[in-house]
Amino acid sequence: MTDRIEMLWPALVPDHPVLVGLAPVSESRFHTVWKAVTADGRVFAVKHHLFAALPRGKPYDLIATDVRVTALLRAAGVSVPEVMAANAGDGLTVYRWSGEETLDDHCQQPDAMPVADKVLDLLVGLASTFERHKADLATRVAPGGRPDEVLASFADLTEPIGAFLPDLIHQLTGVRPPDAPEHWDAILGIIHAAPLALGPTDYNARNIVLSDALKPSVLECAKIGYDWPERRIIQYTTSPGAHLPNGRMIGLLSPAHAGLWAEQSAAFRSESAGQILAHYDRHHFIFHVLAACQALRGEHPNVGGPWQNNRARLTDIAAALSTPFSNCAHTDALRSHFHT
Repeated sequence: MTDRIEMLWPALVPDHPVLVGLAPVSESRFHTVWKAVTADGRVFAVKHHLFAALPRGKPYDLIATDVRVTALLRAAGVSVPEVMAANAGDGLTVYRWSGEETLDDHCQQPDAMPVADKVLDLLVGLASTFERHKADLATRVAPGGRPDEVLASFADLTEPIGAFLPDLIHQLTGVRPPDAPEHWDAILGIIHAAPLALGPTDYNARNIVLSDALKPSVLECAKIGYDWPERRIIQYTTSPGAHLPNGRMIGLLSPAHAGLWAEQSAAFRSESAGQILAHYDRHHFIFHVLAACQALRGEHPNVGGPWQNNRARLTDIAAALSTPFSNCAHTDALRSHFHT
């Protein structure tokens, strides 16, 4: 694909800057992103949408959705890379370069917290813009992203955990609470009834990049669907550092940030700030229980997993599970077992 991009470059980019450097920046051997440098000193990102051919011409066409969503977000002042050119036939999009460092990598470094306020503002803007344009964007929802599909996949992921939650808590704390499945099921029931909202479907800390001036930008807007806003923001702002030998589980947002998220989100949502904060609390707990399951799998040599440094991660996860965000009785009951 590198050779193909070089060949297409003169026709792909409107003002035909001379290409002097093109190198893949994705970590997988199946490269999907390249950094392009031109003779006039400009820098671009070239994205190869591997599955662009499958939805081509459909309402959820990846290239068309990316262009439309990016235009709406940029018009609203939300920091996303500007689309400079697109080639639907080859599944390529050229963006103005927005930054080298991902939020995932940044959070693994000392003193990452100063970017938290900027990232919070970015994600509030992202959510509010999708809410304002939901009528326009609803037809672009990709398969798997409809509310009923999201609810079904979430249930498949979370409901089985209730049965062994007492044992999982025991592995982390030495306590085996018999009422844990009851609280877990209650939390899932409340979440199931909570409204979902439109937004990107690929939300993780590697899809926020930082410029040299530490300005954050959101990547990957070509595929959209429904999900719970708090699930999105927690995964966008929690760094697992999965590719690092000494990676830790680091959450960027404090309880104070969660309170700000709830207050600002209440301005464009039907729920109160208190309800939104309780949603945040429940999703935060669920996310870290799932992370604990992943880390514990990595502790067993016959099972394995993609993470390294799992003992340290489990310490981080237990600390996160002890942190309250609201007065939700069910999460508070479960979190109380992690208090030291």
